[in-house]
Amino acid sequence: MTFATRIALAMAGTVLVAMAIVAIAGGSRVRRSYIDALHGALEARVDAVAQAQSDRRSQARLEIERLVRSPRLVATMLAEDADALRKTAADELRGSLDQAGAGAGFVFFNADGTALADDGLSPGVVDAAREGIRGLSTSGDAFRLAYVLVAGAPIEVLAAAVVDRAEEARIGCLALCSPVRIPENRTLVDGTVLEPGLLVGGTLCGTSLPSGPREEAAAALSSGASEIDLWAYAEPSLVLRHGIPESNNASFVVVAGLGPLRTAVRALVISGSIATLVALGAGVGFAAILARSLSKPVGALGDAARAIEGGDFSVRVESRGRDELAQLGRRFNAMAEGLEQRERYRRVLDAVADPEVAAELMAGKLDLGGAEQDVGILFCDIRGFTALTEGKPPQAVIALLNEHMTLLTDVAYAHGGTVDKFVGDLIMVTFGAPKPAGDDALRMARCARAMLAARTEANARGGVPVQIGIGCAYGKVVAGCMGSARRLDYTVLGERVNLAARLCSKAPAMHAYVDSATRDAVADRGTFGPLPPIEAKGFSRPVEAFDLLATEERA
Repeated sequence: MTFATRIALAMAGTVLVAMAIVAIAGGSRVRRSYIDALHGALEARVDAVAQAQSDRRSQARLEIERLVRSPRLVATMLAEDADALRKTAADELRGSLDQAGAGAGFVFFNADGTALADDGLSPGVVDAAREGIRGLSTSGDAFRLAYVLVAGAPIEVLAAAVVDRAEEARIGCLALCSPVRIPENRTLVDGTVLEPGLLVGGTLCGTSLPSGPREEAAAALSSGASEIDLWAYAEPSLVLRHGIPESNNASFVVVAGLGPLRTAVRALVISGSIATLVALGAGVGFAAILARSLSKPVGALGDAARAIEGGDFSVRVESRGRDELAQLGRRFNAMAEGLEQRERYRRVLDAVADPEVAAELMAGKLDLGGAEQDVGILFCDIRGFTALTEGKPPQAVIALLNEHMTLLTDVAYAHGGTVDKFVGDLIMVTFGAPKPAGDDALRMARCARAMLAARTEANARGGVPVQIGIGCAYGKVVAGCMGSARRLDYTVLGERVNLAARLCSKAPAMHAYVDSATRDAVADRGTFGPLPPIEAKGFSRPVEAFDLLATEERA
């Protein structure tokens, strides 16, 4: 068997397997990419619906709260004058009732939950409203938002307690009941329909989902899920949930039909099958040509791999055609793009996080949670920052801050510190986190004095004179990555952090105050001035502090 024949057979088999993988896995990739892209439209739609409903509720709440504070209304409720209650509410709530539309109305309940008056609401709505706001007349709440179902239709109940100010007693409540108006559907350019709905007490309302997927979505969203992918049904859908503030039993939802996605996946399978047949025929027919030209693309791939090994992630290889080498070239290019993107991410991470923390994150050594360890905490902020920047344009203020923070950051890094955060004109630096050393307190003390010296020298060179104050504390803190799986901050928490912040606020301009733990850890390698005990917010007793006057030079 000739080499060309072996190449042809090997190519035919490889192309067949590769295209089969594309046909099987391509649909999954397209589906995931499509859903990721769809998320933005879904979230924008649900946010818009939620905001519109929130604006309407806010206006209605103002009218209700203004009405229940009326002494005239209290007197009318105590007299149980139903006609007067209806007239008063109809006048005062006209704007909200008009905005709520047909089917909206109000009802007054006394403290026992008995309906005193309403403007024609059905008994079912009145009973449902009573259940939704049960206990409001006797609880400590002044306002309540509830959603109830009446004959399967969602009703929004906005209620406020009516208080007899003379007796300081709650005599009942006023509830504004209105059918929930589900906004119209929105169709995207690719034909995907975004359908708003409402989840009330485990029931999904206002969508055209069939019973099976509707029940599955309602159960998943009611159990706390923020989204559910209903791909397995004949009409696939993606459902996104958005909680309603002040309501504990209802959420807005938006349903996106994934029919266009399923059509695209099927088209991908068909096109993949056609491409497989074409590639097989071309592979056999041009086996000899490919055999003779095999060394050239392989050599190009080798050269590109060496370039990437040397750090050049921009290198690409030619990947024209449908043969195995072309597919390998495309995959190689995709890998190079991924490495290039990862390198960009690493550079961005280095810019927005402390380099030491970034290195630990890239190595996967920092997880959610934290560990207790001895850490030095230094706070430094500008004294009289408001007066210093008064009348200056924002660009000048930002330039001043950037220059100042760059100076202090360089000093912090020179002493082995980790810049935890910038907050306005304040910088927080830690020593001993994430990696502890044996002389963290001493390095912190040296850094504090070096910051004062650097700031003094910078002021002497001219420009805007900046005065700073520094507070330092040393001891046990909790250090680690804190936040969520999608957004983390590496920081330290604990009493020592609070004490350092308090000492910073107490320190005069161009002085550094330290706690007794720092003084003890530095011992005879620093000079300290005694201070009277300092009253610090958050501490039950005055704290012992010292004015850091000098530290010994590095060995």
